[in-house]
Amino acid sequence: MISRIQSSDRTFKGANVTGIVLSDGHGNLTKVRQVLKTVENNAKDIFVKPESKSTFNFFAVVGDWFINPSKRGFKTNPNKSNGELQNEALLNTIDCIRDVLHKTANKITGESEFKGNELEVLYVLGNHCLDGGDKFALDFMKKNPMKTLITNVDLAKSPAVVEAMKDNSDKIVKSAEFSIVDDKEPNLFHKILFVGATIPSMEFYNPGLLNGMEFYDNCNKKDANLKEEDMQGTIKAIKDEVEAFKEKNPKGAVILMSHMGARLSEMVLKNVPQIDHVLNGHDHKTTQSAYNHITIDSLYQDNDLVKSMNIEFDDDGNLKKVTTTPYFTALTVPDGLENHPYQKFLNTAFEKDTIPMIKLKELRRDFDPSVRKAEISDYIDPVLDDLGFKDPKERVLRMKNKNFNDIVWKLAREMFEKQESVNKGLSELSYGNEIRYQNSYLANYLTSAVKRAVRNIDKDVFTVAIQSSIIRGGLNDGSDNLAVQKIFDGVSEDLSNLRIGNVRGEELVGLITENILSNLKNKTRNTIIHWSDVQVNRTLISQIKEGKSDKKYADAIKVRDNSTKEFVPIDLNKEYRMVIGEKFLVKDDIEWPAKIRDRFSSLYKTYDELFKEYIESVDYNLYITPKTKEQRIL
Repeated sequence: MISRIQSSDRTFKGANVTGIVLSDGHGNLTKVRQVLKTVENNAKDIFVKPESKSTFNFFAVVGDWFINPSKRGFKTNPNKSNGELQNEALLNTIDCIRDVLHKTANKITGESEFKGNELEVLYVLGNHCLDGGDKFALDFMKKNPMKTLITNVDLAKSPAVVEAMKDNSDKIVKSAEFSIVDDKEPNLFHKILFVGATIPSMEFYNPGLLNGMEFYDNCNKKDANLKEEDMQGTIKAIKDEVEAFKEKNPKGAVILMSHMGARLSEMVLKNVPQIDHVLNGHDHKTTQSAYNHITIDSLYQDNDLVKSMNIEFDDDGNLKKVTTTPYFTALTVPDGLENHPYQKFLNTAFEKDTIPMIKLKELRRDFDPSVRKAEISDYIDPVLDDLGFKDPKERVLRMKNKNFNDIVWKLAREMFEKQESVNKGLSELSYGNEIRYQNSYLANYLTSAVKRAVRNIDKDVFTVAIQSSIIRGGLNDGSDNLAVQKIFDGVSEDLSNLRIGNVRGEELVGLITENILSNLKNKTRNTIIHWSDVQVNRTLISQIKEGKSDKKYADAIKVRDNSTKEFVPIDLNKEYRMVIGEKFLVKDDIEWPAKIRDRFSSLYKTYDELFKEYIESVDYNLYITPKTKEQRIL
């Protein structure tokens, strides 16, 4: 159970460390309002004795504040990139948290001048921080008022990092050590060390984008496939920093800021038992776990969670207690922020981008009556009743007239749509972690919309494939340009180009099956691919894999028949023209991309560009149809 330091308990045994911790914000800048309001509302509990020189105050981001920094497309600031605006938001956030610290301390002392220890800002690179390559990352590392911990960067192979450190040795560091004066003995100092590690498999996440920065253990492996033997360089780098610190400060505390996920953090703890606490990012978990009695504090994602942290030392300099308190920011109403400095930043940065533009409606355009003809036929008799034709013989006679028949079917379809909207209304194409492993109306809509846009380039395209990990936002009625910008934010612009080519049915089965089997191993990290006009039975593939079904994997894949619009068994010998992202085709840690990549050519388009072309072509009227509500993943 997580305990909380009560605001009434302000007696020290030696020294305190008080922190605010975030991870994996993924560029969700409007949600920062809730983060800041949450911190303000709970400041007296978060900042324990902030006025004291025996309190070390810090704000930590355990990676991925940034995402896809090269992307543009904003209406208010069209010349600014994702990364530039995300960095402005980070600087504003730092200023706001520092201001809360000052005000909390001044309220206690009754003075107007802050006299406590100033806020320290600590940062660890996440994989998405490097979506724009090491040049972008080094730029914000050099400019920002913070220390970026690069414990598992191999400096011997990182010339750009070494060069940057020459004039920024206080900002780009292997680890960060701090001294806190004892509350009773001014000549006694309590020590704390922060080390930071980034998921090392950059050839998997951002292949070819890091030219002057190399991580120990860099490889082209998914997280779930990394083993302890793959992590030896990272483990040694952390161990060296910790052991050097512990040799001089045996009672000192060690905090690991890990953007590697809990499983890899456990590998580190197994080999570096002197670590006292782990602040964990990357795997988007909310829970605490433990390894050999050491807590791994997971920090969730998208600015939906912020944690406060308090560390106490006793009079003898021993680490007494580490406690954290989670605050789910959605529970905080961001009222009274109209004149808040952060709100002013949002107004300046995104004024035109927050104007509602999407009109989301149910069952109108792109509807083929043949898809649901049986359901519509149920409304023929009610329509004839409304028209005053009660006699069965007269009805049959009238319906033989083509013009009359067409009018009746049109009215029946309208009646059906109206009733269907009432009974099965869908007002939102929502985004959540479940998109990574199960059916999603949002993914259905996106794949279909992109395919419609692609067919303006190549009318023979049968299916569009989208890796669910690149989808980072949803849509509802009234969504603005910020929401549209977020949708395909999960892939670097440098790796977002689409490719088009042909595969045989047998090969399509292989592609899909390989992806599903990987997803079954780790449903949120080995993410599923969504396909337009293809139905995948994930459950059956699992049963076949486990020996619970004697069917073949091909039996789990169906494709849409162009004439009936229904899903039918895949033809293993037929060629299917498909579109998929370049980042998938360059992967070498899985079998199928290497088999087919030579047959694919560039579209010179991205999912983001094609989706925007589509919604502009329909004047931002997005219609949810039966296709949107299909079960494409069973």
